[in-house]
Amino acid sequence: MKNNKAIQKITMVIIFLFIVSLTGCVNSNADKTVKPSVSEDYYGAINYDLLKEKTIPATEGAWDYFYELDEQTSGQLQEIVTELSNSGETYPKGSSEQKISDLYACAIDLDARNAEGLTAIAPYLEKIESAQNLDQYLDGLIALSAIGESSLLRYGYYQDDMNSDTMIVGFESMDALIGKEYMENDSMQQYCDAYKEYIRDMLVLSGEEKGAAGQNAEAVYAFASAVASQALAPDEFYDPDRYYNVYSYDELLALYGNINMTKYLEAQGLSREDHYVVFEVDAIKQINGLFTEENLPVLKAYTKFVLLNDLANYAPVDYRDLKLEMAMKLDGATEKKTDQRLAFDEVESFLEWEFGKIYAEKYFDEKAKQDVKTMVATIIDQYKEIINAQDWMSPGTKQKAILKLDTMDLKIGYPDQWTTIGNYLQVTAPEEGGSYLANAVELQKATRQFDYDDYKKGVNREQWYMTPQSVNAYYNPANNEIVFPAAILQAPYFDEKQSNGKNLGGIGAVIAHEISHAFDKNGSLYDEKGNYAVWWTDAEYQNYDALSQKIIAYYGNYTISTGDSVDGTLTLSENIADLGALTTVTAVAQKQGESLEDVYSNWATIWAKLSTPDLEKNYLLTDVHAPAAVRVNAVLSSIDAFYDSYGIKAGDQMYVAPDERVAIWQTKATQ
Repeated sequence: MKNNKAIQKITMVIIFLFIVSLTGCVNSNADKTVKPSVSEDYYGAINYDLLKEKTIPATEGAWDYFYELDEQTSGQLQEIVTELSNSGETYPKGSSEQKISDLYACAIDLDARNAEGLTAIAPYLEKIESAQNLDQYLDGLIALSAIGESSLLRYGYYQDDMNSDTMIVGFESMDALIGKEYMENDSMQQYCDAYKEYIRDMLVLSGEEKGAAGQNAEAVYAFASAVASQALAPDEFYDPDRYYNVYSYDELLALYGNINMTKYLEAQGLSREDHYVVFEVDAIKQINGLFTEENLPVLKAYTKFVLLNDLANYAPVDYRDLKLEMAMKLDGATEKKTDQRLAFDEVESFLEWEFGKIYAEKYFDEKAKQDVKTMVATIIDQYKEIINAQDWMSPGTKQKAILKLDTMDLKIGYPDQWTTIGNYLQVTAPEEGGSYLANAVELQKATRQFDYDDYKKGVNREQWYMTPQSVNAYYNPANNEIVFPAAILQAPYFDEKQSNGKNLGGIGAVIAHEISHAFDKNGSLYDEKGNYAVWWTDAEYQNYDALSQKIIAYYGNYTISTGDSVDGTLTLSENIADLGALTTVTAVAQKQGESLEDVYSNWATIWAKLSTPDLEKNYLLTDVHAPAAVRVNAVLSSIDAFYDSYGIKAGDQMYVAPDERVAIWQTKATQ
């Protein structure tokens, strides 16, 4: 079952290079009329002309190279959709061509979507709305779970942190709506108020009278807020001691004491598992405490809204647009995407691996794969030297760290073994009576069945968590692997036409960043097999923690344009990875005689970003990455070689005193 909390867990199991990062810190001069010097603001100086040339698209909250390459990739895939749609051919049932063309035909026929209404989910809505007691309400939740929908009771399938050769069922909190980061921050009240109006308007669209819908919206929001107050903060999903809570079957039933979990688990096919893991114990206790007959009306209203919100993209246009307008308020976009683009995005999301195969076959450069493999080997060798240089680590611990590097798996471009989810996904053509919402429900249902069957098969270490067309990369502690999808192997990250130094500052730094995640605050807790196992001595880990605290304080000195400080705790693991990355590629470039200015300037370029104030505020609270300008300036100000390359001296804004520079993984003795 796929949901937001499950994705949060994955970001703990798979540390993504980029979710979204934002710019606009005090050191960013994109809006200034005078170009800063590199000694004042390196990020602003390198990206000055570029950011003057770029604008934030009206349909987005930001511009950056991730967006630009994603648009380029999407354009390539949209051409495929257009070709299939205009070919006039009839494709074999179950083929990628048939599924893509028929689902797009359903998505783009707005008149048919409007005429169909909510027919495809009416039985599920009716089951929730007509529930007269908690048992009937639970029956409604069980029915929804069969189509991959969850609201109050949520779980996912994961490799077991304690034994990465086995799978576990992990329970998390309920759908968080706008989320605790908004609900618990006074400065975000305008967005919370807008979200309550959004809940009301969605309920009105479904047929409720405005006054009643407004009351229900307030009750739903209050209910979600009560649970959110007990949910884990994003940075706590990096700490196994916080989220890894083992429960036996009987203990799980007791935790959900007010809910008939025997019935629920039987319906999921998950009764009597060897053990379960509960990620957010306090939040689930809160849910259980609120699961009362007295609260039945708000439970029903909450689940109804979650269902409408989840499926709005595939429903009549009024639902789709209402959801889109709320998203635009959160990120500051001012214009809706075209109907054609929205339809493509939704179809590509459903059939992402079908598109992935086509993209890999048509656009991936196999030579790039070999070049990146060579670079990875060089960077890993350099990382070994860095580990051996640490005067606070014992020889035994260094050996374990190097073993982790020696056994690290590398995946580039696309999977050697493609997922079989395509065998589960079927699309009914419009001429055969298929509607967009009905197809969406069936596709979710099929995905749920695939996830369950995959879980029962056990661990699949060949599985990819990103498609080839993803402009991204990740490290997965459970498999001790680094993964680089095909679409990120493009300029400015990697280009055969640019210098090796620039490639080191681009894809090289990305590679080193992901390798560094094996030794960040979270990754350092896992052994070479992907098991949670502290392989440090107590004294070493105390030293590691002291260095981490110094990094937290260092990043907390940086602010964004609103004057708000960067959260050094939230961004710790990503900051450790950034610092480790630049330390490593600097050493590699020096050995190879490459220009450090090429390395550092391309590091700045790949993080060039423009973003709306709304998005800045959003991700300062929720993003585990530091703001873009901080990712450049804070890191370079802690790299000694940067000072020599540019003649940075005391008194310059980029200058940080030697004893105040930070890193876990450095080429010199610990300060």
